[in-house]
Amino acid sequence: MGAFEYQALDAKGKTVKNITTGDHAKQVRAELRAQGLVPLEVREVSEKAVSKSDKRGKANSRVKIKTNDLSIITRQMATLLESGMTVEETLSAVVKQSEGHKIKSVMSDIRSLVTEGYSLSDAIAKYPNSFPEIYRASISAGEQSGTLDNVLDRLADYLENSHAMQQKVSQAIAYPILLFFVCAGILVILITVVVPKVVTVYEDLNQELPGLTKFVIKLSEIFTQYGIIIAVVLAAVFFGCRYMFNQNGPKTWLHTLYLKTIGLRKMVQSVDSARMARTLSIMVGSGVPILSSMRASEGVMTNLVLQKDLYQATEEVAQGVSIGRALERNGNFPPLLVHMVTSGENSGRLGHMLEKAATATENEMQTRIGMMVSLLAPLMILFMGALVLVIILAILTPMFQLNELINL
Repeated sequence: MGAFEYQALDAKGKTVKNITTGDHAKQVRAELRAQGLVPLEVREVSEKAVSKSDKRGKANSRVKIKTNDLSIITRQMATLLESGMTVEETLSAVVKQSEGHKIKSVMSDIRSLVTEGYSLSDAIAKYPNSFPEIYRASISAGEQSGTLDNVLDRLADYLENSHAMQQKVSQAIAYPILLFFVCAGILVILITVVVPKVVTVYEDLNQELPGLTKFVIKLSEIFTQYGIIIAVVLAAVFFGCRYMFNQNGPKTWLHTLYLKTIGLRKMVQSVDSARMARTLSIMVGSGVPILSSMRASEGVMTNLVLQKDLYQATEEVAQGVSIGRALERNGNFPPLLVHMVTSGENSGRLGHMLEKAATATENEMQTRIGMMVSLLAPLMILFMGALVLVIILAILTPMFQLNELINL
């Protein structure tokens, strides 16, 4: 039995391209007619070519497209569809404009599937690593309502906002981390390089050294002799904790701790609530049913506790409970978000109020990030400065005592 590539017309007159198996071309034509297709061309292809194509498709299905790249692709598709181009023409233009071999391959595969008769949402569903669930569900709703260009435009806005939010969070985290490593590096240099050289000054003195100086000297000896071992142990602890907290049990415990820690609780709530509200806004506005929208929103939340709370809220909504009341019950979602969702339900403008709630929550998140950076950086500088001061005092105190003895 060989492999055959065919082109045929379906009942709607759309061209379908695909690969099937059969003993000979005549049998394949008969099978296509039995399926309600009108065969236009049937030709045998080698197994090697089919295998190569399948492998390429499977490899591309694992490709991860970055949020920024996906927003660019989506904006291009929205603009081209608004100009009156068909989906197939739009995808062909996007393939030509795409940068990077992996992205070009994925978009080329999707174009091929659409050419074969797949809908755009079904073609995208074959690449779950490249396109999030919100993408497929929104496009499916857009295809059914005939507003695909508007949906893609909203998706592009959503992805651009998501990318901007990711950058703000990354920048807020990056600065304190960089500051910590710089200060830690200075402390290590002081302890391993400066202190051993200064200690030699006190070796010939028959003077009792202060306790602080003895402690710093002992610390310096430990770091100098066992520095490599300490570095290896710290690295092992770091990667061990990272592995452990990637497991569901410890990760849930850690995320619960975040929500119980003063300062972190509001930050975590703001970040995840902003993501959830924006996702709900774009999906409800695109015509996706509320239950499907809430289930898709679970995937954009990073905190497992909040994710579980949204899952429980979704189950309650499925049983007839209002969205606002379901979100309010667990107490982990911001009151402003709950109030605006309730107001949207009561007024029949849920999509509009979700969009306003998303904007308000994002603004609150940005304010909290700004406050965190403005407070954390000076506090870290003060803490590291205090440690440096302790080391300097440990070095200089014996000198002050020596000067006092000389003056006497």
